Amino acid sequence: MRKKETEPVYRKVLAININRFLALRRLKKKDLAENAGLSVSFVSDVTAGKGNPSLETIAAIANALEVPLVALLEPPPIGTDGWDASLADTLSREDKKLGLPPGYKRVSAIVTDHQAFQIAQWHKAAHAKLRRS
Repeated sequence: MRKKETEPVYRKVLAININRFLALRRLKKKDLAENAGLSVSFVSDVTAGKGNPSLETIAAIANALEVPLVALLEPPPIGTDGWDASLADTLSREDKKLGLPPGYKRVSAIVTDHQAFQIAQWHKAAHAKLRRS
């Protein structure tokens, strides 16, 4: 008997992020579909985590939402609508696949310029420490 296959985590992350930016920009799926040159039904599938868009399509969606492509693919901030324990568990497993040792976490957040500078310094220090170990 085969295990029930789950949707890839990137589909859920993509769906959460697109829905988040639609809400922030007060856009409807119809608006996104028109601006990205896609059908409304395909946009509905993608925002439900069921569609399987190509990288080119994700780029068109990012362009229509006026966000960098990476903003649609990175893990959404904790507490975002759609975030749940299963997503946290899956991302934790993905971090282990990337080789992040215990005590290290990948995070995504909206911060001020000064905080971003500080985080960049911490990022460099963490990478240097990982290279030494």
